[in-house]
Amino acid sequence: MAFAAGENQREGGRLSRWLGGLKERLPKRKGGGKKKWSKKRIILCSVAAVAVTAGGVGVYALFFGEEEQVAVTGETTYGYLNEALEGSGTTTPADSVTYTISGTVLEWHVETGDNVEEGDLLYVLDASEVEDEMMEYELELTDLYEQYDELEDNVSNQRVTADFSGRIEDIQVEAGDNVQNGSLMATLVDDSYMKATLYFSYAYEEEIYEGMAVTLSVPDQMLTLSGTVTDIEYVNYVTSEGMSCFAVTVRVPNPGSLTEGMSATCWLTGSGGSEIYAAGEAELEYNQEQTITAGATGELLAVYVTDYEEVSAGQALFSIDASSYESQLESVLEQIEYYEERIVDLQESIDTEYTRYADITGQVVYADYSTDRMTGEDSGTVMIYNQESMEITVNIDELNVDYVEEGMEVTVYRTTSSSSEPVYYPATLTYLSLEATSSTSGVSTFEATITIDSEGELSSGVTVYYIIDTSGGSGESVLAPIDALCTYDDGYYLLVASDSRPESTIDPEETGGSVTDYPDGYYAVPVEVGDYNETYVQILSGVEEGATLFLRYQNAAPSGGDTTSTDGSEDSGSSGFAGGGDFQMPSGGMGGGMMGGGMPGGR
Repeated sequence: MAFAAGENQREGGRLSRWLGGLKERLPKRKGGGKKKWSKKRIILCSVAAVAVTAGGVGVYALFFGEEEQVAVTGETTYGYLNEALEGSGTTTPADSVTYTISGTVLEWHVETGDNVEEGDLLYVLDASEVEDEMMEYELELTDLYEQYDELEDNVSNQRVTADFSGRIEDIQVEAGDNVQNGSLMATLVDDSYMKATLYFSYAYEEEIYEGMAVTLSVPDQMLTLSGTVTDIEYVNYVTSEGMSCFAVTVRVPNPGSLTEGMSATCWLTGSGGSEIYAAGEAELEYNQEQTITAGATGELLAVYVTDYEEVSAGQALFSIDASSYESQLESVLEQIEYYEERIVDLQESIDTEYTRYADITGQVVYADYSTDRMTGEDSGTVMIYNQESMEITVNIDELNVDYVEEGMEVTVYRTTSSSSEPVYYPATLTYLSLEATSSTSGVSTFEATITIDSEGELSSGVTVYYIIDTSGGSGESVLAPIDALCTYDDGYYLLVASDSRPESTIDPEETGGSVTDYPDGYYAVPVEVGDYNETYVQILSGVEEGATLFLRYQNAAPSGGDTTSTDGSEDSGSSGFAGGGDFQMPSGGMGGGMMGGGMPGGR
């Protein structure tokens, strides 16, 4: 960036005054005061003072003589490549909680100024209304659970199956009928075995037992069958002759000719070998019998069997359309979920809002409640601050946001009336917004949060000051005006004023130097460069602090003129680099992870 001599002098004066004023504003640590950190270096951007050297003859020529060229020079300095961002903010606790009280206070365990631990009981409110509401919901749920179970049964019963193997009899329905839940559909019987219940005198109570062999006689069939005692019931049955008897159920295989209702009698063989006869006859019954009814209401879609058909256990018999139950089931399930969630929420409010425990460890900065005389209800607030760490919210303008990032260390300090020395606190940039906020000044800003590790020694509402090092971690180094940087075949060089020729001097004309025309007393010295910005470049080696550098030639105004000449020599410096033309840093040619755009630290 090329400047006229007068502009450079004014700019150098303005920057010098700014630098001096900044040093006076920033506090300095010496040895006393609170020792939160070791001595902090206040980060300043070093500014190279650009001076125009022109002799008395040059001044004379400017007004009275012909045009002549004067040398524009600069100087290497030592410092950081970029400025530090600084400002102030008001502290707020990094972690705080506020509880609003509304209800009837039963217990109060906290006062302003108390130190509390997480989990300490603060207060208890009357939760009887909430408990009553929960009970109503629980009663509703009980009814809904019953409805749900019934509907599930109806859905599952749309397919009617046989519970056991047997024969279908007396089918009462046909496909297309609308059946009602519980209506008769058919009968299922198992006649592979027949059974009969007969009575024996209590005189033989000790002789008869379950599993005992029995002989069954069916007079109408003139059949005698072997069977088994399957059940004994010690009832008090008295015959017409006055004999007291107990009931014995026997079972025999059906040869195929036995039917329900046939008369039969039986006898057993006692332990002494004598025969024991039943008191009278009994009617034969099926081994199993089931009346099949509809388990759901709906249209009968299919009948899979016919009368007297033999079926197996689990075989499908009928199909009922119970789709209406499915929509009812979904509706009931939604109601169940709603009431269950409400009960959970109410229980949580009882456990937290009505019986309040501290969610954080900290100091109670406010705790009080009062009773409304009209309603009788209590209202109040409890505020707890964890002041181990505090925060300040700051705004970073868009011109500087690329120099900061979350996790950066920040210098934070405050001034006190009791000491002339500021008190420093370690701090970190913990949040940087990704979205800019427009301002009336035309420069957008990004909100950022700085978290201060105050260890409880900062209160809320205190004004503190911050300084953010934007040097990108490159540290202090020798800085040269970027206008002074020249290129040659092997890298970069500066034209340095010296009383004697430095050992490392090169000949720009022999090494492809970009600037070969410069005043006597200046030498081309190779340098290793680092990061750079629009104004300065880091010099890592080759030239020390305080060296005078040649920047360019500048034409003085001709005799009687009122402007400075802008011939080719002036234009040649307009690019901002010595030697003129478009100056570009080659890839990998500079240290410190340089990227385009003139930003340090690869930004």
